[in-house]
Amino acid sequence: MNIPGVDYAWTHPGGATLKTAGKKFACRYLSTDHSKNLTKAEADDLAAHGVASVVVWETTIKRALSGKTGGAADAKTAAGLAAACGMPSDRPIYFAVDFDAAPGQQTAINAYLDGAASVLGRARVGIYGGYYPVKRALDAKKATWAWQTAAWSGGQWDARAHIRQGAQTTIGGVSCDLNTAMQTDFGQWTPGKSGAAPGGSAGGSTSASSFPGAGKFGPGANNASVTELGKMLVARGGSRFYKVGPGPKWTADADGAATKAFQQAQGWTGSDADGIPGPTTWDYLVHGKGHNIPAAASSTYTVKSGDTLSAIAAKHGTTVAKLAALNHLSNPNLIKAGQVLKLK
Repeated sequence: MNIPGVDYAWTHPGGATLKTAGKKFACRYLSTDHSKNLTKAEADDLAAHGVASVVVWETTIKRALSGKTGGAADAKTAAGLAAACGMPSDRPIYFAVDFDAAPGQQTAINAYLDGAASVLGRARVGIYGGYYPVKRALDAKKATWAWQTAAWSGGQWDARAHIRQGAQTTIGGVSCDLNTAMQTDFGQWTPGKSGAAPGGSAGGSTSASSFPGAGKFGPGANNASVTELGKMLVARGGSRFYKVGPGPKWTADADGAATKAFQQAQGWTGSDADGIPGPTTWDYLVHGKGHNIPAAASSTYTVKSGDTLSAIAAKHGTTVAKLAALNHLSNPNLIKAGQVLKLK
């Protein structure tokens, strides 16, 4: 999948010029420099010409080293600016790591992303940067979305990245970076509308628009459709299932488990949640419908004041008897605040 887009800063090509150039999306800034930022008027103009918007927060080059406090503050400001532009509240914001970040700096970067997640929720946090900080953040599950630049990447690309940034060009007299979206949903939106830009899926035609058939999936499958399925599942919260890949070879622990988790997230059961994609599952993934795969459930719970074992059991889909046995509780009525209970 290759959907063409651009990013630019202070000067703007305009929606009509980008449409003529065949661009389907524009990655735009949110920052403390309002002359650089995306505005509602610009987002409307882009949308009117079939160009979707994607947003990235960037102030100083190494702002991502400011830790959790900095990330939370930036996310709060960015969310307000994005909302003013008409961005729907479910769309992600990418946070820039616009320098050659060393491994020893990743702890601060991850803390920064934690801060952003404390405001936006992890499902809306993206990272922009070179191969190494992007890979480390995705491996640590600190970001759900990734926009990778060729800079500082040594020719390597993380297969999980939603957007790749490469060469520069001039469009309508404006210097632009060229970008390519690698997945159906890469965080794009138009004012008041998530996902596809006017005029087509994700702002353009994709190879994933039609269901390729059930025969492309399951044990023994090894093809591009498996890869495409995996990329869409990763974009919908399934990255934890993929230790390698996605694709092209089908694996039950990755593709099957992620597909089943997505199906169950929609409330489907039985044969509708068997881990093999059918036309409905494919349609939901291609067009950004339904619910994302939820984060993995915690294996422990810390008792809070006023909790009862029955309430804890109900909340986590288990029983008092199971919790009592698992935690060796002789009296299920005697639990105290601060006590850590095993859930499974």
